[in-house]
Formats: sequence, structure tokens, C-alpha cells
Amino acid sequence: MGSDNSKKYIIYRNEKSLFALLLVAIIGVVGTTFAYFTSTDTFSNVFGTKPYKMEVVETFESPSNWTPGTTTEKKIIATNKGEVEAAVRVSYTEEWKDSTGATLALTDGTNRAAIINFSDDLSTKWTKSTENGVDYYYYKTKLAKDASTTSLIKSVTFNPNVTISTNDNCVTNSANNTKTCTTTTSGYAGGTYKLNIKVETVQYDQYKTAWGTTVPIS
Repeated sequence: MGSDNSKKYIIYRNEKSLFALLLVAIIGVVGTTFAYFTSTDTFSNVFGTKPYKMEVVETFESPSNWTPGTTTEKKIIATNKGEVEAAVRVSYTEEWKDSTGATLALTDGTNRAAIINFSDDLSTKWTKSTENGVDYYYYKTKLAKDASTTSLIKSVTFNPNVTISTNDNCVTNSANNTKTCTTTTSGYAGGTYKLNIKVETVQYDQYKTAWGTTVPIS
């Protein structure tokens, strides 16, 4: 009986030791599963860009007493002051208002109230293209550094043939049998004309994409 109990005790001790060894082995495996080498590298790269700078110069003196038949100088020239080749296009809108601020038509039904006089080299230096209802004038040549456009417009004339509205206000004096009349003008007379010119520039190699145009510029 004594020898049997001793044998069982020895077997129990051996099983316990085996369990302990297995547990250590498992812990060792788990430990090595989460042990790994890491490395992180960060690179900062600086890219310097060429300067892009355009200068637009206007020659214009706003008249306060513009009368029919009068021509006023109006010039706008764009110059590339940067180091990136540029493309240029110009568009404009017109607006007439009477003395009360009400909008007037650009024509009296027959004649344009204001006549825009384009430069003499319009056909050789500029290309007109109507896109999405807007008339654009593309400068035919790309602008290198310090190169300039010609002026699309040279002047604006108040059309002498435009109809000016007149009103005669007469007052009769029965006491001395006289009538006094005062003539006043309305419409374009006493009104204001505004010519809004928009000059757009973009780097030359991207102008077709930026403006969505196929107009050739070389």
C-alpha cells in the first residue's frame, strides 16, 4: 500500500511540473509574438516656384461733361513682370444709367450710345471668340518676361447720332399774354456710362485647360 501511494505522488509531481513547463512555453510564445522591430523615416522636401506677376496699366481720365461727338482715350496694357510665360484674354461689359439711376438700353433703337474704338492692330494681335455668351479677346502671342500686350481698345466715343430725349415744360402767363418754356433732357443726357473691362491672365502652358478654350496662342 505504501509503495503505491508514493508512486502516485511522484506521478502527480511530474504532471504538475509538465504543466508549469507548458505554461512557460506558452507565455514565451505569446511574448515573442508581440516583439518586433520598427523604423519610421520622415522626409521633408521643399519646392521653390518661379514668381508669377502681371501688371495691368490703364490710361483713362473720367470725363464729367461727356457730350455727343466727344471721344475719350481708354487704353489697357498687360505686362508680364514674372518669370512664367503667360496667356492673356480680355472681356468687357457696358452699362448706361439715366440721371435717376435707372438702367438704359445700350442703343436708342438704331444707334449705339457709346462707340468702342478698337485698336488699329485688332485683327493682327487679338482673336475674338464667343464662349458661353461672352465675347473674349485673346492676345495671339504668349507673354515672356517683360513682354506686353497692345491695348485692345484705344478710345470711346459718345455717338453724336444717338437720340437725346427732350421735354418742354411751358408756363403761360395770361396777365401779359406770355409763355415761358424750359427744355430739359433725359435718357443719355445727364446719365452715366460705365465700361467694365476684365483682364485675365494664366500661365501659358495651362491656358486651354484653365479657360476651357481651343483658341490658338503661340
